[in-house]
Amino acid sequence: MIDAKLVRSFGETNSIDELAQSYVRDVDNELEVLGWELSAVAVRICDALGAYRSPLGEGDARYYIIKAISWAG
Repeated sequence: MIDAKLVRSFGETNSIDELAQSYVRDVDNELEVLGWELSAVAVRICDALGAYRSPLGEGDARYYIIKAISWAG
């Protein structure tokens, strides 16, 4: 199963709306914290190695999970 579908399915099964939706809004204005929390959950669900946050600008970011690491040759 694709990782995004696996995470969404986990969110739907466990009634975690933030994982079941494709877009998340944070009413407490702690979007960075929420992003890392959801990334950590996705890492655990997908048996990944870690997560990375790419800066996109003021108040905007994307979070990626890392599934494999290797050296460029």
